[in-house]
Amino acid sequence: MKGYSPEWITQRLLSIKIRKELTDEWKERGIEKESDYAILTNELTKAWSGLSVKEYKNLKN
Repeated sequence: MKGYSPEWITQRLLSIKIRKELTDEWKERGIEKESDYAILTNELTKAWSGLSVKEYKNLKN
């Protein structure tokens, strides 16, 4: 488990579940192209972190 706490694992699994539900919803609403998913994901990341996906990955690197 790489030293992760049970709480962290639970939160990670929940975030994966929510992400799947969100992408399923996008698909139901007509989003098909991978680039559209990337744009939407980037906007969500900016909303909660203030950073683009690329900026956030660079910060976490």
